Amino acid sequence: MQLNQSNFLRFLIQSEPVKPAVSNGLRAALALGVPMLIGQLINQRESGLFVGLIAYFVNLANVGGPYQIKAKAMTGATLGIAISVFVATLVAKIPVLTVVLAFLWGLASGFASLYGNAGANVGLVVGISFISTIAQPGNLEVALMRSLLCLIASGWAMLLSLVMWPFRPYDPVQIALADCLKAIANYIQKFVGKVATPENILEIRKALETARTTLGTTRIGQPARSWMDEQLLVLIQDGDRLLGSVIALIELLETHFQHQQYYAVQQLVDDALVEISIILQAIAKVISRKPASIDLGNLNRIYEALKEQENLQRKAIAGSETDYTTLVAFTNLVLMIEKLIKQLQYTAQTAKSLVDRSKMSRRDVDTLLLVAGEQRSLLSLLKENLTLDSAIFRHALRIGVSLAVGVILYSVTNLPMGYWVTLTIMLVLKPNLGATFQRFFQRVGGTILGAVLAAIIVATITNKAVLDIIILLTVFFGISLIGFNYGYSVVFLSIFVLLIIDVGNPIGWQFAGFRVLNTLIGAGLAFASHYFIWPNWERDRLPSQLATALRECHKYFSDVMAVYQGTKEGDSSIISQRRQTGLAIGNAQASFQGLLREPQMHKELVEPVMTLLVYMGRFTNAVTVLAVHLEHFRATVPLPELETFVRQVSLLLEQLADSVQQETTPLPLPDLEETLHKIQPHLQALRTARIEELAVNQGHTPIRQAVIDYSILDLEIEQIVRRLTAMHSAMIRLTSGK
Repeated sequence: MQLNQSNFLRFLIQSEPVKPAVSNGLRAALALGVPMLIGQLINQRESGLFVGLIAYFVNLANVGGPYQIKAKAMTGATLGIAISVFVATLVAKIPVLTVVLAFLWGLASGFASLYGNAGANVGLVVGISFISTIAQPGNLEVALMRSLLCLIASGWAMLLSLVMWPFRPYDPVQIALADCLKAIANYIQKFVGKVATPENILEIRKALETARTTLGTTRIGQPARSWMDEQLLVLIQDGDRLLGSVIALIELLETHFQHQQYYAVQQLVDDALVEISIILQAIAKVISRKPASIDLGNLNRIYEALKEQENLQRKAIAGSETDYTTLVAFTNLVLMIEKLIKQLQYTAQTAKSLVDRSKMSRRDVDTLLLVAGEQRSLLSLLKENLTLDSAIFRHALRIGVSLAVGVILYSVTNLPMGYWVTLTIMLVLKPNLGATFQRFFQRVGGTILGAVLAAIIVATITNKAVLDIIILLTVFFGISLIGFNYGYSVVFLSIFVLLIIDVGNPIGWQFAGFRVLNTLIGAGLAFASHYFIWPNWERDRLPSQLATALRECHKYFSDVMAVYQGTKEGDSSIISQRRQTGLAIGNAQASFQGLLREPQMHKELVEPVMTLLVYMGRFTNAVTVLAVHLEHFRATVPLPELETFVRQVSLLLEQLADSVQQETTPLPLPDLEETLHKIQPHLQALRTARIEELAVNQGHTPIRQAVIDYSILDLEIEQIVRRLTAMHSAMIRLTSGK
């Protein structure tokens, strides 16, 4: 990887755009702390510690979200850990069996990710419990006792997470909805502050998908949709439509009102955006059951000021087609804000109704926006992935082989605390090489720092009560920071592990050294296995992801333009396709970010891929302006040459998709500019006719409606051509750079 020193340090310490999971840290500290305290009170410190550790593991299986998911995940973890501990205790003294079973448990752990994030977490804790126990042999009585303690520990963890923590089944959906609205508000604030990036749109898309998935999961097993489900579904739909309207408003502002002469318009729209952001944050608070006042008064006043500016522009036309084009853009800007005001009013009413549990007039619910995943049996999923073509199967094999090698290595060399090698493998090895590469350095760096701090702590603090408090604090901070920055989390968890060992055996610098050594060996094995055993390079996946994104852009463009051509009615499928396009571009962006973390990444690919992704997003934004305008479209008269333009753009997008997937140079651009020159005279004729009507005070006429229908098209197709040209140029650089 081409990283200089400062970039490499940033690569290790950069944090994810999430807050520390304080509640998870608190639950983990309680799961561990209470059994430890009881163990001390009844003079069974080691048993208390064992129960606390297992409860801590079961708590890790709690991935949050709907109650059903949490309950199933923790139940699966309970059974898996109890069986793993029982088997591992009995086979620990049989070297051949420990190697074979380490491979099988690793394979199963990798396959668990077939069932989502919850499955991956369950697989992780079950695998950890097995490889930890094979280092501590025992007879049948010990195995049974450990399994019983596992059940007791799991019962405590489930009581803590599923009963004692407030049980509100719709909370996860409401939190996800609030996060979505806050993400839109955050994007608006960053746009006004001129620091917005495509990643902000990706955050909103992720929040929307989380809300959809969470609501779908919450409804599993329910015979019919409830009133509460409908309100939540309406709010998800509102979030998607608000996002589309905000993107369209920002697109119009950026492309048509950036000159100094429109400074007053820019200021008014910026003020409107700030108010929209404040209102969205207030609605998010209401959905989260926090006190908030939703006031659209300031936004309405800004809207009236913009209307006045529009009227002044209308009076100043004086027969100029150029001024009339500006007026059309201005009118659409005002219509966008009017639409946003109505959407915000609807959303605020629904949010208040949701929280107050008060019935309100029914609104149309777009059932297409709630996509329920195809329900397939666990066995069918497993069968489908029992092939080397499956990335999950290859990753599961990697885990199994790495664990088996790790067990052989520490058994042959008699490494003290050798199971740290296999523990590190479990924690470092990730499905893609870039993430494993980053985890490698974060794990090693965090372990070294944690080991040094732990050795200092046990050398200077001898009071057991103080050490127990430090243990609980390290658990709290370690779990809270996992999602925020894995390296920071490892520092605290390394201190925790070494202090736990010190409970029975003073560790000193020697054990801290073994901790570091074993971590280095395990991290090295994890990285080597990913590098040599069916490596899953992001650079191999990225072309397919880019091709998919381009094809979804094509579908979105075709769906919208079909309405303008009169071959299709505008319906909810356009909103659904906008969502699919956003997700595809988001997946391509995520794949590109993974590519940046990989070693031996070709730096000459960075600029063209970034350009392609940016202009795909901007192309989609231009199409979104046209899609949002369909609310005012009446299909008055067919627009000549529009069919030619649509055909050319469609062919170009398909060619770009084929080019990136097959890694071939794209064909030359079609003559889009010539087609534009053929379309524009028809639009100019409409504008001229409308100006003549205005001169004699003619109001609502067919020509006026035709201008409303197609002038927005005139504004955006030029932007579409520019962005397609940039995408085509980037594709040439990308394919020639390979």
